[in-house]
Amino acid sequence: MIDNVKRPLRILYVDTESFWRGGQEQLFSLMVGIRKRGHDVELAAPAGSPLANRARDAGVLTHSFTQRSELSLSAAWKLIRIMGPGRVDMLHYNTPRPVLAGKLAAMISGVSILVASRRVNFPLRSGFSRIKYNRLLDRVVTVSGSIRRTLVQNGVRPERVSVIYEGVDLRSIDRLPDTSVLPARSGLVVGVVAHLSPEKGHVTVLKAAARLRERFPGVTYVFVGGGERRQMLEERARALNVADRVLFTGFRKDSDAMMREFDVFCLASLSEGLSSAILAAMARALPVVATRVGGIPELVVDGITGLLVPPGRPDKLAEALAKVLSSPSLRRRMREAGRRRVAESFTLQRKLDETERLYLELAKLRRPKRPN
Repeated sequence: MIDNVKRPLRILYVDTESFWRGGQEQLFSLMVGIRKRGHDVELAAPAGSPLANRARDAGVLTHSFTQRSELSLSAAWKLIRIMGPGRVDMLHYNTPRPVLAGKLAAMISGVSILVASRRVNFPLRSGFSRIKYNRLLDRVVTVSGSIRRTLVQNGVRPERVSVIYEGVDLRSIDRLPDTSVLPARSGLVVGVVAHLSPEKGHVTVLKAAARLRERFPGVTYVFVGGGERRQMLEERARALNVADRVLFTGFRKDSDAMMREFDVFCLASLSEGLSSAILAAMARALPVVATRVGGIPELVVDGITGLLVPPGRPDKLAEALAKVLSSPSLRRRMREAGRRRVAESFTLQRKLDETERLYLELAKLRRPKRPN
């Protein structure tokens, strides 16, 4: 149990994914930042995962942890062995899968604070999910107000849910080296940075590109990201007669640096919690054309930092892209406004301040009362 909230907290972060996406990137920046503030930080994650490797390289003590199913006693046992008795104050889950196993492990190991991040905007699928968020956690941290509203509408008690927006380090963004990945070109570049999964709306972008081919023949569309749908998307690009204008780079560790080669950032998601890629694009001073879903309108101010369109509407997406591509002055205004918005509201410093404040408030609530 925590007996003094002024001393450093001992936090074990848990992530169950083997890939590197926005959630892992944001957890990495959180762990490194909280550690720099004097707290003891450890990570439980799949051995060899990009997150585990980067955390270890950054000096974070990393434990091998995998979990396939939510109802896993072996996962609970793994966490018990990692934490040991009374050695950890807080478990912070980056994904919901280990919540039940973590609760069992926390009861045995004496961990008093349980927190989970929620980054997706999908409705809860079962009564068990409501129990999990209401009974097995002290707090759910959502990365957008939209996700919080979805949880509350699905039966999670409002006082259990806190919104802490993601943030970026502008100085780190500015120090990234040039990549020079794209071939020599004379036209503009529309960049898409997202895992190649259905909800990211890549097909909508391809259909919009087909509509714009005659009007903007020199525009290149760059798709940065890995995923099982790459072959299908390449075939769709050929069918739409835009394959010669589309470049698939695959997964890139330097995607933020690559954005320097873009003129416009585009994301046509069908569902989105909060887009780390949009944050990076705005930090890179890129105008954004995106869909009005999930937490995206909390980032992009329509008409000021970018343009928002309905999801699944390639006609509307094409109209918005055409408006931005055809106007250098509009791109310039949106670049300046987007960068300013990130600097004012979505910095890593603010994210760390709000997260640390939440941690300490929860620690104070869990402090044992002194006997009279």
